[in-house]
Amino acid sequence: MLRKTAIITGASGDIGATTAKIFASNGYNVALTFNHGCTKALEDELKVYNVEVKAFHLDQSKEQSIIKCVKDIQSSFDYLEVLICNAGIAERSDLLSEKSTEEIDNILDVNLRGTIILNREIAKIFIKQKHGNIVNISSIHGMEGASCEVTYSASKAGVIGLTKGLASELAQYNIRVNAVAPAFIDTQMTSCYTAKERKEIIKHTPLGRLGKPEDVAEAVYFLASEKSSFITGICLPVNGGVVKF
Repeated sequence: MLRKTAIITGASGDIGATTAKIFASNGYNVALTFNHGCTKALEDELKVYNVEVKAFHLDQSKEQSIIKCVKDIQSSFDYLEVLICNAGIAERSDLLSEKSTEEIDNILDVNLRGTIILNREIAKIFIKQKHGNIVNISSIHGMEGASCEVTYSASKAGVIGLTKGLASELAQYNIRVNAVAPAFIDTQMTSCYTAKERKEIIKHTPLGRLGKPEDVAEAVYFLASEKSSFITGICLPVNGGVVKF
């Protein structure tokens, strides 16, 4: 029996690494992708699960990098079962009127265009094998929008549209496509927030705490597992009850 493989993009970040641990602990081989970070420590840590772990460079802003990465992953593993599109970048908090076109393009190229192309390339594989699961990482800002993070909000809203449309398109091939929309998660990416800002966020979070990478990773695993076999085309909020910050 072939062991299933999960592809986890942005594995050098906290959410990606935690997601990789959950899949590996459940017997999946894992293909980790990274761009500027490093996954060596994570690769070593995952060896305890006796699964195959390989890392691949991926610049999600470049189509050829995506195509090459997918080909390299496909040739390195027997059976691809899950794609978790976690890689993404945040934006500097400013009014849209103060953003340069270059800044706007950078956010859209990584968070939306790159995610669409990666979904496309993996869909080609999943269609041939008539099975697979895709989980895209959106954001609460993609559902509700955020002042001073307009381009980021637009990119993550686009991910939700991608997810819903592709779910409809691929259902006939026994492929499910879902998304997760985290609110504030306590990670390295959000470490720039001050103690005062964190306190204010907690005050507006009904469950009274910051989210953890595990909260997102467990939601992702659920959507990729057989426990959600009749769920496709949804965006699952992981937000502690927050409607909007």
